[in-house]
Amino acid sequence: MSQNCENLCDIDRNNNSSITVVEFDKPTNSLNTESDSENDSITIKNNNSDIEDTNKLNNYSSKNLSIWRKRLILLILSIAAMISPMADSILYPALVQICSDFQAPEIFVNILAAIFMFFMGFGQIGWAAFSESFETRRRVYLICMPLILISCVICALTPNIWLLIVGRGIQGCGTSSLVVIGSGIIADIYELTERGSAFGIFYVIYTFAVLLGPLFGGYFTQYFGWRSIFWYLAIMTGVVYIAILLFVPETFNSNNSNESNESDVEGSETSEVKSSPSRKIFNPFLPFKLLRYPNVTICVLYISLFCTFCDIQPLVASKNFPKKYGVSTSTLGLLFIPSGIGLMVGSFIGGKYSDLVIKWKKSKQNDDESIQPEVRINSIWIATLIVPAANILYGWLFEREIHIAVFLVLWSLGNFGVFFIFNIISTYLVDSNRSKSASVIAVFHCVRLFLEACVSMLEAPLEEYLGIKWMFTLFGLIMLLSNLLIIAVFFKGRSWREKIDK
Repeated sequence: MSQNCENLCDIDRNNNSSITVVEFDKPTNSLNTESDSENDSITIKNNNSDIEDTNKLNNYSSKNLSIWRKRLILLILSIAAMISPMADSILYPALVQICSDFQAPEIFVNILAAIFMFFMGFGQIGWAAFSESFETRRRVYLICMPLILISCVICALTPNIWLLIVGRGIQGCGTSSLVVIGSGIIADIYELTERGSAFGIFYVIYTFAVLLGPLFGGYFTQYFGWRSIFWYLAIMTGVVYIAILLFVPETFNSNNSNESNESDVEGSETSEVKSSPSRKIFNPFLPFKLLRYPNVTICVLYISLFCTFCDIQPLVASKNFPKKYGVSTSTLGLLFIPSGIGLMVGSFIGGKYSDLVIKWKKSKQNDDESIQPEVRINSIWIATLIVPAANILYGWLFEREIHIAVFLVLWSLGNFGVFFIFNIISTYLVDSNRSKSASVIAVFHCVRLFLEACVSMLEAPLEEYLGIKWMFTLFGLIMLLSNLLIIAVFFKGRSWREKIDK
């Protein structure tokens, strides 16, 4: 714009000519110049006055939103994210009944759980790449929500288990976007010192679905039949879709630079995007490029192992608690409540505590000194010991005649530790990859869900070959050893990022 004005100023000043410049707020792609024959004046006009309201946030930093607007968006995103774990966990109490109704072997219990995880994991990669290639968040929601709605109808009306498997695959693909794009929007609208708490609230509501899912699934299955589960999910999806249409704007802004106190591992790629914002190249595998960075790869592998081994517990409980304690499907759903509470409390406290660690570090150093993302990792150490211990005890006590309350306490304690770590590590990944926030969360969840799906398929033969006691002992020992990985990131993460930037 300034260059255009300079060129216009070269007009011969002896001709009594004048220049009238019309100011405008919105950026222009083209300018019209009109010459007035009487005054020999030039007027510059803006042609782009009809930009969509939903994309206004692209013209300024989305962090300028009011606190109440941010909270409303965060609430809607969190409720939308609930659909993903609820669609998974709500079916646990009904799996045995579904196989019985379709006269299918028990292996289909594991297949139905695994197929959803596979499609949800790889779907996240595609949606994240779509979001960042086409510079959009909102559009992904507007595509995926109808896809979830259609899959719910297919599952509710299916005449056989094979079509149910297909419907669950489509459902996993649709729900895969909800956490990834929600995480991207949180990174768009919140600052570094607020982001841990925002993710804490996001995952508290997200994990609330883990608590409600089995509870609803048990009662729906016992009193209305398992098909009612999918009608409920369809109604919930429709309501959230309307809320997104009305209240969630576009927040993606390729011109937003990272905060001055954040180090971005994708610095060179960020500049490239900024210099050519109109480029529309879609590569669904692009997020996997982030795995070339050691701190990303190690963090993704680390938290994926923790989540995978702890998510085996509900699968074991779903199959063994009815036999061991004679509980009904509705009661089985109630048994998931303590574990859900553990997830919620762990997520909330982990987010708040990691933000406090960041603020404390910031208060101890000079204002011109940057805060390194690795500081956030310094808040996870206690949880790294709680989770393996809870899993090993769970396995050793399972084969004994122990009161069921003991297992619920261990289950809750393990889940508390997992989501304490989960929130902190996922926030660290966003802090160190601000320009690729959706992609890094997508890679994280894809690897996690892929491992969960594989271990879910292997759980039955492992349980039969090793027994529950030694299976959980093996999981606990692997988690203990994997703590060495996150210790390496804490001490070497900054130098790895700096080396890559150079």
